[in-house]
Amino acid sequence: MSQMLIHKLVRMEDIVVPTLFKPVQFNVLKKLDTGMKLTENEKRYLRGKMRDKLNMLAGFTSCREERMSYLMFLDNLESYYITGLEALKHNGFGWYFKPKIIEIINTKIEGKVNIPNKTLKFIRVKSIKNSKFSLDKKTGLKYAANEQIIKDVKITKNEYAEKVWKQMISRYGKLFIKNCNRFKSYIQKPKMIDYTKYGV
Repeated sequence: MSQMLIHKLVRMEDIVVPTLFKPVQFNVLKKLDTGMKLTENEKRYLRGKMRDKLNMLAGFTSCREERMSYLMFLDNLESYYITGLEALKHNGFGWYFKPKIIEIINTKIEGKVNIPNKTLKFIRVKSIKNSKFSLDKKTGLKYAANEQIIKDVKITKNEYAEKVWKQMISRYGKLFIKNCNRFKSYIQKPKMIDYTKYGV
């Protein structure tokens, strides 16, 4: 276990509590940082999920490249998928987007982690068992299917992603979602322009 990592985490209390560590877990980190002896109960914390989080963070911080670091971070998370604008872009719609916030639905952590030029926003849910997502074989990252993205908006509260999604289904129809009839209510009808108002 990296003493340097523990020291960094202790100095970032405002960020990591309660996003990554509960106050009780953070007290264990503070003890480790100062070299104080742990109680049996505190040792149990360290052997449980807390150890997994520390291992995940160690893997995340050990890589210097932005892409590799967030790949490793998500790989350790296991039960997750990327949604929102980043998923739309990955699925071939909105290639011109440069999302600064990457929304990640997962079953373990809640909160935000900043990496160079991006923010990973973690939204915790009980299960992703019935969610539709796929694995990118090149990167190993998991991305929500287009039909899943609109369902996730209810959780992420990302109104801009919802607006863009509606534009995409209205513009591309079955290219965007095979069974687009199920999403008819989202399809925006083109506005009729009365050219007589303009003397045409």
